[in-house]
Amino acid sequence: IYRSVVSNSSKEMSCYSDFLMPANFPNYLHNSRFLEYCKLYAEHFNLMKHIQFKTKVCAVSKRPDFPTSGQWDVVTEKDGKQESAIFDAVLVCSGRYVQPVFPLESFPGLEKFKGKYLHSQEYKHPDRKS
Repeated sequence: IYRSVVSNSSKEMSCYSDFLMPANFPNYLHNSRFLEYCKLYAEHFNLMKHIQFKTKVCAVSKRPDFPTSGQWDVVTEKDGKQESAIFDAVLVCSGRYVQPVFPLESFPGLEKFKGKYLHSQEYKHPDRKS
């Protein structure tokens, strides 16, 4: 996401139903304000103790008693050290913008274009070329 991006979804449509956006936030949030909201949410519900950043998920598998427990074995790695843990649920959140879609065939004549073209995922700042 580039530095100047502002959400095209209102704060009322973007917030969690159990935690409204602060009244002083603008209707359409700059990405830094949305991050601030996420941090406020995590703090309010004491969630940070459950979140592990910069941690690689190595394996996820159903436990042997999965039909009755519904639990999962998860192996993670951080700083070269692997750990195993048991969880009641697993969410796979790879992000919506992980793989850019760039259908060049949808732009007839592009091969004649002499300028540079790039996917929006590559755009980070208006002063830089990519």
